[in-house]
This record gives sequence, C-alpha cells and structure tokens, in this order.
Amino acid sequence: MTAPTHSDLHRDIGRMEGRLDAMEHRLAQMVATLERIDSRLATIETRENERRGAWVVLVALGSLLSGLVAWGVATFVR
Repeated sequence: MTAPTHSDLHRDIGRMEGRLDAMEHRLAQMVATLERIDSRLATIETRENERRGAWVVLVALGSLLSGLVAWGVATFVR
C-alpha cells in the first residue's frame, strides 16, 4: 500500500467538507421542522386550555340553574 499523496488528502478533506455541509443543511431542516411542530403544539395547547375553561363555565352555569330550579320547586310547589 502506498502513502496517500497530497492530492489524495485534499480530495478526502473535500469529501468530508461536503458531508459536513450536508449534515449542517439537514440539521437546519430539522430545527425548522421542530420550530413548526412547537408552534402547532402551542396552538393546540391554547385551544385545549380554552376548551377546559369553557367546560368549567358550563358546569358552573348548569349547577346554578339546577339550584335555582330546585329552590323554585321547593318554594313555589307545595
């Protein structure tokens, strides 16, 4: 086996630089994808929190209404 020449070393370094550039590009794509996913997840979490808040309000109103009906029945229907 012969020792690598100067041009062989340059070629191999160029290949490694190309691979590194490709890895950096792919990493940038992954970061962009993760940022989009994070944004969509934040939107979903916001909607879920709003839904939970609406559910609590509906339950409170239902409880109040049933209490008023029970009071009205107990007071006026005898």
